[in-house]
Amino acid sequence: MNPAQTQHKSEPGEPQQSDLAPPALLAQPHAEAIKAVAAIVAPLVLALAVLGGVGSFATVRTMAEPWFGDLAWIVPVGMDVGILILLTWDLLMEYVGLPWPVLRWVAWAYISGTVVVNLVAAHGDLAGSVMHAAMPILFITVVEGVRHLIRQWVGLATGRHMEKIPKPRWLLAPISTALLWRRMVLWHITTYDSALDLEHRHLLAVSRLQREHGRLAWRWRAPLDERAALRRLPADFAHLGSAAPVSDEDWRQSARSTSSVASALPSWLDEKLLDAAKQILSEEELDGVRLNRTAFGRRLRELGFSIANDRLTELRAAATQPSPEWES
Repeated sequence: MNPAQTQHKSEPGEPQQSDLAPPALLAQPHAEAIKAVAAIVAPLVLALAVLGGVGSFATVRTMAEPWFGDLAWIVPVGMDVGILILLTWDLLMEYVGLPWPVLRWVAWAYISGTVVVNLVAAHGDLAGSVMHAAMPILFITVVEGVRHLIRQWVGLATGRHMEKIPKPRWLLAPISTALLWRRMVLWHITTYDSALDLEHRHLLAVSRLQREHGRLAWRWRAPLDERAALRRLPADFAHLGSAAPVSDEDWRQSARSTSSVASALPSWLDEKLLDAAKQILSEEELDGVRLNRTAFGRRLRELGFSIANDRLTELRAAATQPSPEWES
């Protein structure tokens, strides 16, 4: 066996490799192109930072001489080095998926302080103020662009990046789109297609409850376990993973493990009633006739069962299926 393919088995209590290693960013598309661009841009960004520091060095040193004397040079050097350290560490934290915005805020504060000192030294001259502020603003813009790239890249690699809902949907159906966006955020559904799949399942579940209990009355007439299963729908969906639409088989397996309602018969249907319906349908097949819904309900009531007429069609379908939906 190739040693490179040998998997390391961690001992109990040993940190897993996935907990220590950074996200597999280089597995993303265009990784080679991004690395090539980064190799070109990184020296340019560093050169921009050095030029900005050199440009403000004399001004800051002159402003610091009354307090530091011959050591006034350490003020601009220390501020510039500190800014580079803070921003570099901030980008590293973004890369490993552990962002801490305080680093960025402090770096911005130091850059702003440097710009203010240079503006004061310009004595209100517009051209001098613009030239003093140009390079720091360029540097901040470039760094923020790099941070945005890293943040999006890490999100794609770790599944935390959330797709945006198309703008035409916001215009055509703003209310339902806002509810869809809210569900994506609350339950961390990261792909738009998966969110649509979840919305479709939610609408089907609500329509079934409305058909059985009334358009509005289902909210309080439906059994508690069915309403709880409806509220658990996004959680079950997120548990299965939202990288791709969930298949019916995966959904049924998840429902069986997370909701008692999905692992048993519906709340209104018990095994005796189902067996009685199967017996009546067997006799119907032997006699070569097909009972209508009224006759089917009358036969059930003759056997001592009580069932609402609007559930007879669902009962017949359940009894004729060799593998009912809740058992398959």
